[in-house]
Amino acid sequence: MKKFSILLCALLFSALGALADGFNTLCFSGKMGGKISVIIAFDYHDFNEARPSGYIYYPNAKNPAPILIVGSHFDEDNVFVFNEYQPDGTISGTMHFKVDGFDEATGPYIVEGEWTNPKTQKSFALKDMQSYNYYHGESYTPDWFDHPVYQRADPAKIGKRYSYKQWHAGYNDYMGGHVAFRAAGKNKVAFDICNAPNNIAEGKSAPGRPAVLEEGYFKYNNVNECGYGFECQIYDKYLVITSTTDPKTFDCFGAFTTFEGVYVKVEE
Repeated sequence: MKKFSILLCALLFSALGALADGFNTLCFSGKMGGKISVIIAFDYHDFNEARPSGYIYYPNAKNPAPILIVGSHFDEDNVFVFNEYQPDGTISGTMHFKVDGFDEATGPYIVEGEWTNPKTQKSFALKDMQSYNYYHGESYTPDWFDHPVYQRADPAKIGKRYSYKQWHAGYNDYMGGHVAFRAAGKNKVAFDICNAPNNIAEGKSAPGRPAVLEEGYFKYNNVNECGYGFECQIYDKYLVITSTTDPKTFDCFGAFTTFEGVYVKVEE
């Protein structure tokens, strides 16, 4: 039994290492606008094969808890852009910042950037935020950091509904989208998607042609008569949709709107 346990642990660590291959972790600690204590921790991929994701944490909040962030990485300038997602998918903050000092003994740091509340447009500077190690010694990341981008969803445990909402100043309201799944056989799901950040893109899987999941991923073509296609990366806490077909296939949707975006799991 002891040998079996050791073997099982080795296999688990091996699997985690394979999944994490190509990823780097960054963690910063400091104060937004010199006032609000914050910790930002996230993973990003060397070759942008997955969106960077992690958490932002406000230790002095009334009920502090890690808040999911998912974004983009502009490698040439080491610039990161993130949205901050509440559990119901509402985007409660946006931020962008530049990272430097990768070769310094104290670790990389945020040179400059900004966090903004998209509804009120209130902003706080992100500047000279140091590596988490600089303040906290050997522990590279906080205990609550669980590497969400490593956690591909088990095909048997895909959530029923994913959603996001972003503030639209023109409509003075939140706009967004949702993805709904229902089981359609082993490792297969039928889907219904509506994305309306401005105009509306909607569609669903064709009767008798569900999406086929492969390790939390599927690709689906010919959603509509325009031949629109997309791929979907599903993680435990969110999913990411990316279009895979020519922009001409967007014509069936309103003003070139597509399914693209990050959707947070809101129903198991």
